[in-house]
Amino acid sequence: STLFKLLIGLQQSPAKAIYFGNQDISDIPLSKLRNSIAYVPTQSYLLSTTIEDNIKFGKNLPMHESVEVAAKKADLYRDLGNLLDNDLHTLAEEGHDLSGGQKQRINMARGFYKNAPYLLLDDCFSALDAVTVNTILETLHTVNAQTILCISQRLEVIEKADKILVFDEGRIVEEGTHEELLAKKG
Repeated sequence: STLFKLLIGLQQSPAKAIYFGNQDISDIPLSKLRNSIAYVPTQSYLLSTTIEDNIKFGKNLPMHESVEVAAKKADLYRDLGNLLDNDLHTLAEEGHDLSGGQKQRINMARGFYKNAPYLLLDDCFSALDAVTVNTILETLHTVNAQTILCISQRLEVIEKADKILVFDEGRIVEEGTHEELLAKKG
């Protein structure tokens, strides 16, 4: 999570410590950096408004179809489809009328809706059941992000990563696929 906070500018990075592409992250204007990243935090932040407005949070894009696509990628229609299509239903404060998994999936839909080149998923699978996790993981390849970074404590999420980075005290100590890391016995 500290890495993600550094990437989105919530914590200051030392010069030449992190490169975003080929550029030192400290040389990139914060607005440019944040516009290129969709961040899905562990903690769900929901407003007392419609699910659609929560997905579009902070974006003035009026395209309902984009919200629908993002909601499908986050598997929201399975149990919240009737609320998604209801412009009159307002969520309770902080989404207290939803389960933890439903809140996390609305946050994921918000990240998918932003359609940024980089998608950061910060342990946002923790409140989801295994079937929902697999459904969402199968749709991640359809996300337009060039790069998806995912922090997770769930093995089924990490196993499907193209590359796994193992950190120790802030430094990358190993990297590879799940199979490569198992072979190294690291």
